[in-house]
Amino acid sequence: MKIVKASFAIESDLSPRLIIDIERFGRTCYKSECREINEATAKKFVAMLIRRGHESVLEHGHITVRFVFNRGVSHETVRHRLASYSQESTRYCNYSGDKFGGELSLIPDMSGLSPEQVQRRTSLYRHAENVYMTEIAEGVKPQQARDNLVICTKTELVMTANPREWRHFFKLRTARAAHPQMREVARPLLREFRARCPVLFDDVGETE
Repeated sequence: MKIVKASFAIESDLSPRLIIDIERFGRTCYKSECREINEATAKKFVAMLIRRGHESVLEHGHITVRFVFNRGVSHETVRHRLASYSQESTRYCNYSGDKFGGELSLIPDMSGLSPEQVQRRTSLYRHAENVYMTEIAEGVKPQQARDNLVICTKTELVMTANPREWRHFFKLRTARAAHPQMREVARPLLREFRARCPVLFDDVGETE
């Protein structure tokens, strides 16, 4: 059993091209295409769209992020409907294999627990791993043995969404009411989004 940290990687190029395309497509609404479009004009145009609540135009872009977190957090993430997902499959991944190190990787939330509670949970996790590995060794298929996996089992999830949906994601998932393990990845991700494309994300969510 291995304890790992949650993480993320931005797979898309959050360059000025993103907002330049949004301006180029969005100007169709106003039939004002015949003009020079650059990073400066795009920032002004996108800011205007957000200020007016005309955020449907933001859907012309897309951003992809690869998350590593536990399956409980992944269940909350995939509730965002306007997105595409590819997730590590417990049906087909055999965690007894060499590429997984022959052990389960977990991302548990142990914050605030007493030493006794941590010990009890650790014993539970080790027991779950032992039952899973034993069943696999006995010929049980991973799709059936996965019934023994705990919800803090590490998973990898790739999420692609348009900027409008990412704005919605950050409004919900960085808030104080969000699950702490969700905030653990969502807040630093928002900081990174703001650093790379501030005009789209400076006005949404919480980073601290």
